[in-house]
Amino acid sequence: MKNIIQKILDENNHEILSIEGQNHEVFQFEQVALINLEEELFSILHPIAEDVLPEDVLVFRIVQSEDIAELILEEDEQIIEECFKVYEQLYKSRSTKTKK
Repeated sequence: MKNIIQKILDENNHEILSIEGQNHEVFQFEQVALINLEEELFSILHPIAEDVLPEDVLVFRIVQSEDIAELILEEDEQIIEECFKVYEQLYKSRSTKTKK
C-alpha cells in the first residue's frame, strides 16, 4: 500500500488523498498539481468538503529524508505565490497544447 507521498508523486494516481490533522481528524483532498520549485517539491491540494469553493486550495511542502516523508502545510506567502505562478505557466502551456 502506498503512503501519501508515494500517491502524490505517482502521476497516474487519481485517488482521493486522506491526510490526518494534528487533532487526528482526517481531511480529504484531490491533487491539483505537483510543483518543483528551486529543487523542492510542493503539492497543490483541493480540500473535498461541501463548504469548499473550487478555488480554495492549499500548498503543501513535501519533505523527504532517508527516514521520513511528510507533508507540511506551507505558510510562507511568497513561496505559495511562486507555486501558483508555476502552476499557471503549466496550465497555460498544457491548454495551448490541447488547442492545437
